[in-house]
Amino acid sequence: EHAIDSFSINFYSDMDIEVALGEWNMVQATLRQVSTKLSATMLLLGSSCGASLLLLVQLTVLHDDSQPGLKSGLPFLCFTSWLFPPVLLFLYSMMRAAGVTEKASRVAPLVNSWNFEHDEDDNVPSWMDLGRQYIVQYMIQSEAGFYLQGMRLHAFQVTKLSYYFAAFIFALFSRSWA
Repeated sequence: EHAIDSFSINFYSDMDIEVALGEWNMVQATLRQVSTKLSATMLLLGSSCGASLLLLVQLTVLHDDSQPGLKSGLPFLCFTSWLFPPVLLFLYSMMRAAGVTEKASRVAPLVNSWNFEHDEDDNVPSWMDLGRQYIVQYMIQSEAGFYLQGMRLHAFQVTKLSYYFAAFIFALFSRSWA
């Protein structure tokens, strides 16, 4: 996020399109490199959280009555309190990564709202700045952001994942206390 903020501030203060293109390439390459390095870790954390949720299902719903399970009471609360921190860490880190994508997608409309001063052609209206249109299109088409295993991560996807988790836990709680 700080690299995108720094790019926006530097571009606004300099208003130099050629320098901004080079800096945007650096920001985009940095985001791709970081997301490539973190992608496997995020996938591993998500997989371990999913395995923990499946273990919770097995211990609460699919167990025999002859074996001790986590039907209700203190064992159920202890297991779920052990389960929540990794899942919340996973959802928080995914939301922060999606925030980077959302911030990168808002830079092009921000640049499009700026007014660049050009003295060489007075016949062209200020809203028809070709340099500004070029860099805005370049930013949009570069699709900078956080990629998870080659897929661009959006806040909507993480929010939907959070809702699924909440519905899943609610269903387990209501089944175990019924």
